[in-house]
Amino acid sequence: MGLTEFLAKYKRIALDTNIFISLFAEEPLGEKVVPIIHAVANKGTHEIIASVLSFSECAVRPYRDGNWAALDQVKLMFQMPNLTVCEMDGAVAEEAARIRAVYNLKMPDAIIVATAIIHKADVFLTNDHRLGSVKEIPIIKLDEL
Repeated sequence: MGLTEFLAKYKRIALDTNIFISLFAEEPLGEKVVPIIHAVANKGTHEIIASVLSFSECAVRPYRDGNWAALDQVKLMFQMPNLTVCEMDGAVAEEAARIRAVYNLKMPDAIIVATAIIHKADVFLTNDHRLGSVKEIPIIKLDEL
């Protein structure tokens, strides 16, 4: 599936933490995220769903390195228009437990996937091939775009 087809098909896109990290690290795959960010922040034609856990995971390296400029970039990204940062509540916690039990995922992955499911994302975009077994939501890997 190409990026144009992806954006035409999916309007409410849940992003895995590793997608944000690819973007912040300016990895080659991260370049594929730029048109999605543009569609969300500048055009307002799409929405991003993210777990608050993704913010925490993205902020670790800047805190570790004392890189306050990078931390500011992370904070700004997670305040972007049309990006909803979802808190973990009881419904997400219960779905995460079920996802972890069914698919034997690590709890952070289960929480992030559960957030996408509970908040009714159309698709979950990830770099993690282990998440491809999840059946409750369409899973697209960034390298497939």
